[in-house]
Amino acid sequence: MRWEEIQNESEKIKDLVRDMPEEIRERCMVKHVGKGVEILRKHEKMEVVYILCKGEYEVLTSFAEGQMYVFGKVIAKDSLHLVGEQEVLAEIEESQATVRTVTDCRFLLLSQKDFWAWIQNDPHAAIILLKQMAKRLNNATREAGIQLYYPKLYQLKKYIIERYEDSEEKVVRIKAKRQQIADELGISLRSVERGVRELKELGLIHIVKGKMEISELEYQAILESLDE
Repeated sequence: MRWEEIQNESEKIKDLVRDMPEEIRERCMVKHVGKGVEILRKHEKMEVVYILCKGEYEVLTSFAEGQMYVFGKVIAKDSLHLVGEQEVLAEIEESQATVRTVTDCRFLLLSQKDFWAWIQNDPHAAIILLKQMAKRLNNATREAGIQLYYPKLYQLKKYIIERYEDSEEKVVRIKAKRQQIADELGISLRSVERGVRELKELGLIHIVKGKMEISELEYQAILESLDE
């Protein structure tokens, strides 16, 4: 890779790789990936670490039934985003999730060996990545706390709000099956079905062809009801 290419990247990327050893820098690759491409599949052997420079990707997982659902989306402009660094640092040989591009993306690629060598010889980058992982762990802990301590109906409302905000439509239909929602929230299918009935009776959602559908007014009403 020509190091001059990095000068066109964001300030956070340039800061991350600022002190990368020259021999590792020369082996880095810039890869352009089109929309809708799985750059990594769950249980696939880890080969490289990806650093997102431009674009957006989503993280998916699956259950025993084979159903896939998106549990996270990341955009380059939001913050630093790496794919595979956790598995490498934890010495896990297989990917723990599937990663798929949402838009055209540009990545900086390093082999596992070079990633390890880089982190071991670059305290500046190591501290940046440590902070990133700490933030991610904090968010995961907070979400786990919501699942443990908040009422099931509250969790379902939060789920609906997030799906509505992820969409650019005024009316959003949630196509996920009830069991999929239950699995994602970590609650029982019965709790989801009970919550859906209650939200419908309260006029906070409506049902179309067996699926939850939310209008802009219903979305606002659900938001207001969270504090109740």
